Amino acid sequence: MTFRLGQPFRPYQQLMGVLPDRSKRIVPTSYHDLMTNPASPIIDFYPREFELDMNGKKMEWEAVVKIPFIDEERLLNAMRTKDHLLSQEERERNDFGVTLKFTYSPDVDFTYLSSLPGVFPELAHCHCVENIFDLPTMEGLDFHVGLVSGVKLGEDALAGFPSLRTVPHTGTLGFHGVNIFQQDSRNESMVITMMESEKRTKVEAAKLKLGKRVYVGYPFLSEAKVIRVSDELFSYSPSDDGNGPPLAVPHGPQEIDLWHRKAERIEAVYSRRLGMMIGPVETLIHVDMLKGLRKTDEGASIKEYAHIPGLEVDYASQMVVEEVVSEDQRFLEKSALPIEEEFPVNSGAFFMGEYNYGRPVHVIGHNAGKVDVWVSPQQGKMGDFGRIIVAQADRLTPYTPSFAVARMLGLNPLVLSKITSAFQVIVDDQRVNLGLNLKFEAKGLKVLGYSRKAANGWEFSQKAVQLVQQYMVQFPEFIAGIQRNAQSKEYTPADFYPKDQAKAKIKEIQVWLKEIESKSFEKVPLDAAQLDSEAVGRIEQAANDNLRQISAVAVKNQRIKAVPRSALLKPSDAEHRLSHQRFSLGDRIVYVQDSGRVPIATQGTVVGMTRTSRTTLLDVIFDVTFMSGTSLENRCSPFRGSTVPIHSVLNITDRQVVAGSRAAESHRPPNTSQPLTVNGYGTPSGPNGQGQLFPAQAPPALTGTFRGAIAGDSASPRSNAYTRGSPRRAGGLGYAPQQPGQQHNIPIRNSPASQANSVRARGNPANGISGQGRGNSVSSQQVLPNGYIKIDQGGDEGLIQSRSFKPQSYFNVPPPASLENQGRGRGRGGPRGRANRIENTRGRAAHQQ
Repeated sequence: MTFRLGQPFRPYQQLMGVLPDRSKRIVPTSYHDLMTNPASPIIDFYPREFELDMNGKKMEWEAVVKIPFIDEERLLNAMRTKDHLLSQEERERNDFGVTLKFTYSPDVDFTYLSSLPGVFPELAHCHCVENIFDLPTMEGLDFHVGLVSGVKLGEDALAGFPSLRTVPHTGTLGFHGVNIFQQDSRNESMVITMMESEKRTKVEAAKLKLGKRVYVGYPFLSEAKVIRVSDELFSYSPSDDGNGPPLAVPHGPQEIDLWHRKAERIEAVYSRRLGMMIGPVETLIHVDMLKGLRKTDEGASIKEYAHIPGLEVDYASQMVVEEVVSEDQRFLEKSALPIEEEFPVNSGAFFMGEYNYGRPVHVIGHNAGKVDVWVSPQQGKMGDFGRIIVAQADRLTPYTPSFAVARMLGLNPLVLSKITSAFQVIVDDQRVNLGLNLKFEAKGLKVLGYSRKAANGWEFSQKAVQLVQQYMVQFPEFIAGIQRNAQSKEYTPADFYPKDQAKAKIKEIQVWLKEIESKSFEKVPLDAAQLDSEAVGRIEQAANDNLRQISAVAVKNQRIKAVPRSALLKPSDAEHRLSHQRFSLGDRIVYVQDSGRVPIATQGTVVGMTRTSRTTLLDVIFDVTFMSGTSLENRCSPFRGSTVPIHSVLNITDRQVVAGSRAAESHRPPNTSQPLTVNGYGTPSGPNGQGQLFPAQAPPALTGTFRGAIAGDSASPRSNAYTRGSPRRAGGLGYAPQQPGQQHNIPIRNSPASQANSVRARGNPANGISGQGRGNSVSSQQVLPNGYIKIDQGGDEGLIQSRSFKPQSYFNVPPPASLENQGRGRGRGGPRGRANRIENTRGRAAHQQ
């Protein structure tokens, strides 16, 4: 076979071959006539009307566009007739360039001027040397056929390369019906059968793997740690000390059923999807997946296992691999290096102490296992403008549940759901989207500032409600047509308008939707926390103001001696130390990783968070522009934003990796709270503040009943010394033991003075009328010589200080209406029970009054 070496397209030729005529502004004006003039020789390359092959898809953008293929000869011949109209600058842009090689040189330091002023920033302190690079040719060279020597295959394959040989097996060619692309294969397939499955699936063999490292996901192996083993009847976990026999927990009926279904599913997936016969699953291995390395405060790197959402955690024990030949070099545990090697002189790091947290440092020496550094302190006070703006945005953008919005607008909830999503209408056998595109249930997306999904369903902001109202006002017949047939799955223009007007009206709706730019809304995942463009713009302006203020403050570097290893963050260790941080919208951060698109030590503000199965991604608007920055989908200025993982930045608003120090302790204000020292409370006295212990006397002999002893009653259980309802039953504050023959005076502060303490509770005597039931002792008032009435047995604080104090008697309060109903007391039938006794008592009291 012979290939003819041709010439690549020039830039303008490439653009003319891929762009539609509506994008003609991208190419020079000389070529516009070729794309729009009906007399153009290549006008058929740019059709305005074309067919869409949906091919089972629902959305227009998923369809296959049926447009003619570009004829290379016709395109180049037509463009040659316009090449002479190009300006000199346009000719230079369309020419082939040379291959350049950039090499780092520490001896070079200059400012590289912007190649496109106003768009690309200048590069300060550029250390690159630019040279023309001649690409190598294949002349005189021969191709090597086959694998080169030293390649590792099979069991020796490097980590990440799958191999069937890690588990013993045999292969057979046969008809197995392996499911590929949702269809069973009709021809023969290579089916492999696992060997020694019966031995490998026994529960006793599986229990030996508890707490150990294994490799799961055959043949695409991933490292994990076994945390539990289960069979049909029991679940086995490691013992508390790790040395004893496993702890067995029996399964209930539901767990047994769930276990069987899970085992059958695993066997079926291997058989029908992968063509592997693994045999019956008798034991399952439950694991935590390897998450990465974690850096300890002592400097050692250890593996960290955890449950990772979205990854399988249950595996058939016969498919688990215990050892591999080539381990992943990225996740090898390492002991701590000497601090002189980990932080050599002239290296950079970040300070993790309480003061100057997150500030860059420069290592200048070592002393007794610690480091001396220069630190660049924060210039001025760091503003907390991010969280303030986020709080304001939350208050200014309330959300309303969809059912409340539907009720407010007088719409069927289903109609509201249709018009706020992608609503399809079939026009000439093509689907046209006439929805507002405010929510995307199937894709799991929402629109910033317009919609969100809560636990009880979708919610919409005031902006979204106003947009729906505009839709209803602009096209009432269209909305009414959906209301008439809300349950329908397919709509045509005739469902809304007369046939002679239907297509024209649909065109009007499309034009209106294009004007409001509903398709360009900012779409983010449902679980993402994001700020809209307005809030991001306010944060950007606040960051600019804050940067101007701190730049005006002159700050000198400070020297810090004897910094421990735990108070320094090495940029290359950021992934191992910062992956557990928590973030909120508006938090201030500093980029601390020594790789990536963002310059190290650049500060910014979190304006969005998106969670993935492995990590959380942050949308950050940085304080300054940088070369690889983005606009965060037009939410901020160009070159100011970037999406970064959480382990690449340090949260300097919510400080979570602070290393304590004696200097920080000395700067903390003293504790001003005073301990309680009243009535035996507060700081213990005695030696070393531990108090003084005194031997307690033996309690007196128990008399009466146990219940009486608990309540503090030393009297006989049948004694009438206490009236029913007295404080004695509570056994709490205010209780005083009653002597034989002594009467209790219970203060009734809302009764007239002439009746004070005359009535204790139900059944007690009132104004000479004897009570019924137990505890019918008689009480009397004690009137002092000065005319005051004593209502307590305590000191003077129980005296009524005003003779005119005559509160209304509570007997004058009418009983509830429910007490008038007969048969509402205890039991069946007549007026018995507590309610009737209370009514009788109140009746007698009213009679006396």
